[in-house]
Amino acid sequence: MKIQSRLGIWRHIGLVSLSVLSGALLAPSVSANSFLDLTVGLHADDNITRGFLDSDIHKDQSAELALSGGRLFQLAPADSVTAIGSVTTTRFAELSGLHSNSLSLGGSYQHKFGLGAYAPVMAGALIWTHHDSHSQTRDREVAELEVSYGKRLSALWNLTAGATYEISKGIHDARRHGSIYSTRNDIYDFNQGSVFAGADYTLSSYAVVSVNYTLGDGYVVSSALAPNPGLGSISRALTADHAVRPPIGRKQVAYTLPARTHLVDVNYSHPVGRDSSINVGISRQIVKARHGVDYTNNRISLRFIHILH
Repeated sequence: MKIQSRLGIWRHIGLVSLSVLSGALLAPSVSANSFLDLTVGLHADDNITRGFLDSDIHKDQSAELALSGGRLFQLAPADSVTAIGSVTTTRFAELSGLHSNSLSLGGSYQHKFGLGAYAPVMAGALIWTHHDSHSQTRDREVAELEVSYGKRLSALWNLTAGATYEISKGIHDARRHGSIYSTRNDIYDFNQGSVFAGADYTLSSYAVVSVNYTLGDGYVVSSALAPNPGLGSISRALTADHAVRPPIGRKQVAYTLPARTHLVDVNYSHPVGRDSSINVGISRQIVKARHGVDYTNNRISLRFIHILH
């Protein structure tokens, strides 16, 4: 089954789910609450292009502005659904071709196995996202299904684990985005999955320290100067990369590589007043492709989050 058809199935599932949800929300006993958040973030990556050779590694800093909101519907004491949406814009200091905007829409369902703060929680979410990049190379649509389980052990400790499945579809597969090195240029047409686990610890100041680990089995898009026979031989697809400007006389190519990824991130969130928080995070991603092609990327992030409503 082609990925385009699979995305069509996801859209159909989303419409059916929306119809069922709309009927449930019309019940007179349902209570609802709206929310709206603003996020401003700064990030620094030491290998934003996921380069393997030193000549392909690019460091860069980026600024992020996001507005997210939704409405939570309490169907019963143990059951709730949330309709969510967000818009995000990201700008880079050096690689302007990586500038991007995104729109996300989706919903989630949560069930508590009992009453009180310590009752286990099972949740599921379905999110559709449209990514629009400045260079068009990375324009794509993504449908993601996530299932998670959470349990608060005490007033200080909270644990979460889950899995995600993602269907990605590139938008620009036209001939002008092709490469002389391969006839297949659909670098964002793939499916992939991941599992994750995390722990949160609340400090006496109501600040929260979080540690999360994600194991992914799927693909990574790497940018490199061409020709690169090593990457070409293990890539699933490749295309001209207009986001990175190569030296005169060379060409830049984006490769899709089958890979297993390991991501560890640590975050510290400190409340600022009643409606805001400062969040500092560090993460390390290790990407293991075939034939000894390994990548790493380290990121430092600073975010300010404010609850508008």
